[in-house]
Amino acid sequence: MFSSKQKPATRSDAGGGPPKAPAAPSIISSDLTINGNLTSDGDVQVDGTVEGDIVSNKLTVSSTATVRGAIECETVVIAGHVTGQIKARHVTLAKTARVIADVIQERLSIEPGAFFEGNCRHFPNDADKKSLPKLEPVKPAVAKQGNGSAVPVEATP
Repeated sequence: MFSSKQKPATRSDAGGGPPKAPAAPSIISSDLTINGNLTSDGDVQVDGTVEGDIVSNKLTVSSTATVRGAIECETVVIAGHVTGQIKARHVTLAKTARVIADVIQERLSIEPGAFFEGNCRHFPNDADKKSLPKLEPVKPAVAKQGNGSAVPVEATP
């Protein structure tokens, strides 16, 4: 009863407890602008603006959202504006999507009415996502004025 022997493992110690519920997605609300990169092991929903790269398991870019940067995910659903590069196993462009990007994908779905401009490359089912070429950071567009000075150009939706 009061021995120095270790007590038997309980359900929670041994990992036999109830399964954990999936975490809710991280949401970037429509009134929020983020300047920087986002990294998540879970799901991310962007309703606002992100100026930077996004790495996550699943990304949803809503119709009110704008993303300027590289995206690397397992699954991407885009209904808003994306400018940059996309690397994902499954890419879906909704009818309200406006995408100007190079896309590396395994499966691509484009609904009628979606706008897509860029290059599209397929990677095979058995390819390891980590063995694909690393995406280059997106460089802002620059226009030259009449006096030769450079001015950053904003992407227009």
